[in-house]
Amino acid sequence: MTELARAVQAESAVSRWQAIEKFNEETQSKSTDGATLLILVKALGDEHPFVRWQAGLALRQHQVGWDKLVEVLKSNSNAKTGTESDRVRSAAIDALAGQTSPEINAALIDILQTGDATLRQAAAEALAHRDNLEAATPLLVALNDVDPWVRRASAYALGHIGDQSAAGALIGKLADEAVIVRRSAAYALGALRAAVGLSRLQAALADPDPQVRRNAAWALGRIGQVEAVPALQQLLTDEALNGTIAQTAQHAINAITKPAWLQFLMGWRGRFQ
Repeated sequence: MTELARAVQAESAVSRWQAIEKFNEETQSKSTDGATLLILVKALGDEHPFVRWQAGLALRQHQVGWDKLVEVLKSNSNAKTGTESDRVRSAAIDALAGQTSPEINAALIDILQTGDATLRQAAAEALAHRDNLEAATPLLVALNDVDPWVRRASAYALGHIGDQSAAGALIGKLADEAVIVRRSAAYALGALRAAVGLSRLQAALADPDPQVRRNAAWALGRIGQVEAVPALQQLLTDEALNGTIAQTAQHAINAITKPAWLQFLMGWRGRFQ
């Protein structure tokens, strides 16, 4: 039994992930043999997230490991279900997040449409890339998923993709029953600078959840319409979240009412106060 094989069977999760971390540091330019590959794939199903994360990092360093991660993604529809197998697939998704090859995108979209709730959420998060417009349509469908965490992840991803056609659906999610969805919808509309959402975002400044209010204020600052200033001024006395809502509202007002050169000057002045 190799040192790595023994280490990943340790009772301590810290020992397990540190062993894989050490392996990663020592094998930057080495290939991964078949036995090591099997150890790392099994570690993708570890109960501790740090172990899974390190295993994913190890696998994606080498072509053979990369191919295995893609294989795990593509086997989603026919894979066995269960806690460990779901963790393996979720860890593979995380390891490949940020990659936009057609093969990976197709596998992620399939998981978004057919996986369980945890996998659908992970796939939505992994599809959040600026040059990933082909994912916009399935993400719009997932915006109505029965699971609120999938809806939240889909809203976040749509904001990052930058498809303005998603704005209408995101506006509707400002009224979602799940607060996590409303938070992401407000953020996504700001990321898109979606002026069409102006009135609904102003209404969201009165949301009972403070993070929704903060995200809506940030979004209005990004959109930059002067009509939003009176509503933002109402938040200047909002002391929730240790005063960060009032601060966000003030920053938004500044972004709307002050020229860019003055904002830059004020930022520099603030560094020396």
